[in-house]
Amino acid sequence: MKTVSFSTLLNAPIEAVYAFHCDTNNLPKITPPWIKAQIVELVLPLQEGSVIVLDITRFGFTQRWKMEIERMQAPYVVVDRSLKSPFRTFHHEHAFEVVNETTTKMRDTVSFSLPFEPFSKLVYPLVVWDLARMFAYRHQQTQKLLEGS
Repeated sequence: MKTVSFSTLLNAPIEAVYAFHCDTNNLPKITPPWIKAQIVELVLPLQEGSVIVLDITRFGFTQRWKMEIERMQAPYVVVDRSLKSPFRTFHHEHAFEVVNETTTKMRDTVSFSLPFEPFSKLVYPLVVWDLARMFAYRHQQTQKLLEGS
């Protein structure tokens, strides 16, 4: 299992950051242009145990992901995990921390393992690089949308 973490300071109160991440309409807004994410199935309101089915298109191939909201603790954390994805395991924690009244630290931590280990260990650096690129974009877009810049 490999764990990577990405963080950003946002000029927005924690409640706004949490609400932004709980609004599934924002997913396409923060998805990089080289990835297409389409929500196929979702029951609202989002809560622990909610299942989200997504079609993720990359490199011309579409894969169906099935994610479950494992934990929600407003306004501090949202955790999802894959029930079905190209990963053997995929666990994603969005954590939000108050810096002051108007600033929030947002941290995404992803723990994953790949199928076909030990052979897949050769591609772990590529997956980490790809995740870093994707989360850099997501954090940048979240910052633009929440800060209005």
